[in-house]
Amino acid sequence: ALDPTRKWPHLSWMAPKNRRVLAGAVAWLFALAIAASLPRYGKSERRVSMSLRTQGASTRAAAGRVASATSLLALHRKGTRMTSAQDKFAMRSTMNPSMPSGPPPVELAPCPYTDWGAKDIDIDQVQKDSTALPEFPLEISAKSLGLSSAEEKNYIMENKASILENLQKHGAVVLRDFDLTKTPAGFRDMWENGLKLSPCQDPLQSVAARQTVSKSDGVFEAVNKPSLNRYFVGMHNEMVGTRTPRKAAFVCFKPAEEGGEFLVLNGQQMLRDLKPEFLKRIYSKDMRYAVAQFPMGFLQDKPEFLQNLLKPVIKSVLDLAIGQKVDFYTESVWDTTTNNGDLVLQVRAAPNPPVLRHPQTNEPVWFANIHSHSAKLRDMRAQIYSGGDEGRDKTTGSSKINLTDVFYGDGTAISEEDLKHVAEVTMKNAKFLKLNQGDVVLVDNYKTQHGRNVFEGTRKNAVTWFE
Repeated sequence: ALDPTRKWPHLSWMAPKNRRVLAGAVAWLFALAIAASLPRYGKSERRVSMSLRTQGASTRAAAGRVASATSLLALHRKGTRMTSAQDKFAMRSTMNPSMPSGPPPVELAPCPYTDWGAKDIDIDQVQKDSTALPEFPLEISAKSLGLSSAEEKNYIMENKASILENLQKHGAVVLRDFDLTKTPAGFRDMWENGLKLSPCQDPLQSVAARQTVSKSDGVFEAVNKPSLNRYFVGMHNEMVGTRTPRKAAFVCFKPAEEGGEFLVLNGQQMLRDLKPEFLKRIYSKDMRYAVAQFPMGFLQDKPEFLQNLLKPVIKSVLDLAIGQKVDFYTESVWDTTTNNGDLVLQVRAAPNPPVLRHPQTNEPVWFANIHSHSAKLRDMRAQIYSGGDEGRDKTTGSSKINLTDVFYGDGTAISEEDLKHVAEVTMKNAKFLKLNQGDVVLVDNYKTQHGRNVFEGTRKNAVTWFE
């Protein structure tokens, strides 16, 4: 029999004082593991630039190329820094004539900050406005215009002003039947040399790295993952934290065999159709998004004393880690209401208004991603469009934690009745656009929300964002 008076050294770590130390150590290690798994803000997708190293003895020996390179370096020594991808591309092109002679890699400026403006909108006055809204979206067909492939680029260049004017007026312009935009290089040629738009970084990069179709052309994937084909992308303005691109160009390089329509929604029409009492309430209270959540269900089975030890440590370390990785205010909140009763640590952004004025036209617009971000509406769509199974169990990386929700600005829940009302008005006004190869949808990101239908097969749509 065991001697009850004997001390067992190998069990000394079970003493209460040591259990607290052990629990704290486990919590720190766990929280640090979470922090390490987060995408890092500031290390954005590298701008596509070319190395300055020479390409071999034969290249270095070419006198003409060396002379050209020397002149570039002379400018550098005089204080003209070669920091842009174009400069480095020019340098490498000079030193390596076998390099493809295409356009230099695109420079992506930082995504602009959101222009919230003053909170001075009279909701009653907005809903009384009976002025007819412009056609939405406006469509321009190369085939209807009788344009040949050789004439398409000239048409866009010559009509740049009217196309951009119509984009601001209508909120969305669809370019159909253009051969020019069937490839990433041609798509870039359209917006860069035709419309003279200035591209910017993907706003999503502060929380996740979006895949690219062509890094050198600044063309990003637009939710084509086979694992998310049954996931209905709800209607939203592209906005992450404090950053919002002014415009976007979505292009179809390959349509899905079935479904996969691109959706657009007129934000001005939404303001007219939402119930006045709901619109006034949410405008007065503001709203805030939960931008990510970390499953912590394993804590629920632990003794209360251990939960009380672990929770503050995990929360503190996670707050610190996220603060280092994103450029906007966040707050982590323990929650059991959005994940079937399981405990999660939810990351919420700062409150913001659901209605704002368009930066150029001053028109009030609906700027609330309730339809896309609400956990309840997401679950409802899953039942409607994918039989309750969106395939998220097959996703990896940031898709596992970037589960969103939406609340009033004070953190209280938006009622299920109001959420259903938003969904009803949204789907009543959403336009489903079946795009073919080369079709482009230009979107005013403040005026128009976008989304995507479920699909079968292979879909290759892409997007470039603009300042």
